[in-house]
Amino acid sequence: MIKICQFTIFLIYVSVFCYAHIMNYRRIFADGYSYYITMVTHQRKPILIENIEALRNAFRYSKKRYDYTIDAIVVLPDHLHMVITPKNAKEYPKIITNIKRSFIYKTVGRGILAPTINTENKLALSPAKHQRKHAAVWQERYYEHTIRDEKDWHNVMEYIKHNPMKHGYVDVHNDWMYSSFSD
Repeated sequence: MIKICQFTIFLIYVSVFCYAHIMNYRRIFADGYSYYITMVTHQRKPILIENIEALRNAFRYSKKRYDYTIDAIVVLPDHLHMVITPKNAKEYPKIITNIKRSFIYKTVGRGILAPTINTENKLALSPAKHQRKHAAVWQERYYEHTIRDEKDWHNVMEYIKHNPMKHGYVDVHNDWMYSSFSD
């Protein structure tokens, strides 16, 4: 009985600690740094490659509004990884939001993804997301990592380069045509 109570207390402590840790997460906004970003589609639906032109147009539109470079990128069917270096570090969340919204507008707004999104994905939304008119194209959040040094840069670049191989799409990274590392 005592072991069960101790374990329960341990679980409560871990839960509170993890919750507090998540709530204290702060993004780093430092000019001159690069940011590794991962964006994932809603429920990992494989829609990016089949809508690659809409995604490219979303990036073009974003590049017109914000000053940043794309140092590396790989697009897979259900997610993408990229390294961007914004001129103004505080704008990178806006860059991500702009890309996501532009892609939604160019696909759902123009009816390209309407049959899939309106039937399958919309049914899976919570009432709150449905009420907020969530498009069910992207996961709401994204992963961000500030690249702090040359070793970090190298590790991120290698991960991006080899990601299509990791997921079994190609045997050689150069063969994946939706990557800045392809031939």
